Amino acid sequence: MSRQRKVRIAFAALTLCLLWFSLPRAAEIDGDAKARKGTVRCGGSNTLRLGGTEIQYATYNLRNFNAAIPITVEQLTVYGATGQVLFDSATSGLPQFPNSTLGPLDNVLVPNQSADIATTNFLPFLPDHQRPIQLEIVWSAPERALLLEVVLIRIARQRDPLTGQELQERSRHTAACRTIGVEK
Repeated sequence: MSRQRKVRIAFAALTLCLLWFSLPRAAEIDGDAKARKGTVRCGGSNTLRLGGTEIQYATYNLRNFNAAIPITVEQLTVYGATGQVLFDSATSGLPQFPNSTLGPLDNVLVPNQSADIATTNFLPFLPDHQRPIQLEIVWSAPERALLLEVVLIRIARQRDPLTGQELQERSRHTAACRTIGVEK
């Protein structure tokens, strides 16, 4: 083989290597992102409408998709429409979640565990100037873990204004909450 041919083959190989390493690689997809700490934000509301005949509220579903790593809910804070703090678990403790997976005495989601809570479980009905709200959840894990997933479910239900009993559901909307910060 001629020297010139060897140089061309070496040059071609070098060019292919450079191209290969310069190509963009697939990034971690949402479900595979990992961190030791994170902050999640969600929207929501907790109000009476239409003369008390309708209630609108939010339910938050927290999921630990890790098979072997627990996630600790460090703080849960609710902000009103103008940024005022309406609820802060750092001062009042974590509210009791209806399925008893989280509460004042237990802030750890064990592997594969889910917990959900409605704003009606820990917030009063809010006047117009305090809504909509934002929920912020700060969490941590003992090692890099799949991110805490939080889903917002907005619900509107018919309500008996005399008894306060919730009646027929009028609407429902589900939205993913946003991870706004992580510490890897």
